[in-house]
Amino acid sequence: MREGIARSVADGSDRIVYARLADDTPVDDPAGFRRLLNSFLPRKRAISQMLIRDQNERVLLCQLTYKKDWDLPGGVVEVGESPMIAVGREVTEELGLTLETGPLVLTDWLPAWGGWDDAVCLVFDGGVHPESLVDGIVRQKREIRSAKFCTVEEVHELCADFTARRIVSALINLSGSPGSSYTESGRP
Repeated sequence: MREGIARSVADGSDRIVYARLADDTPVDDPAGFRRLLNSFLPRKRAISQMLIRDQNERVLLCQLTYKKDWDLPGGVVEVGESPMIAVGREVTEELGLTLETGPLVLTDWLPAWGGWDDAVCLVFDGGVHPESLVDGIVRQKREIRSAKFCTVEEVHELCADFTARRIVSALINLSGSPGSSYTESGRP
């Protein structure tokens, strides 16, 4: 099985490290073969976000501690975790809110950027809530500086371009207007 990477070995190049234990399932057994393939096939990062709105059609955005741009609440899906469960967990952990996760609104592929590998971002409907929802936010200070409801104009001012495009695409899908349920960097 793939165990990891030994960096800068002998000639300065990296080497993939494989190992086999005596009690590993043989590779000629279907389960052993699947386990072998699973150890080195590509894996893709998944991010789940929640689109939470107020009665004035504003979107809840978070000012993050680790980047300058604002973003939707959410985060990385853990290994073996459902994306739908992940977004609810992230919203509870980071904002102290327990909200029902609605249906998937948008799937957005994000190309590699700024040291991150590419990822798939899944945006779920977080519903419409009173403006006072922000009064109940308990920020996880390590990750969230602040959170507020923002107009679409403010989304364009505060968010990275690809995030603003993603939010607009998700809002179009929720409005019932013809839109794309799949985007790449926010573009249909």
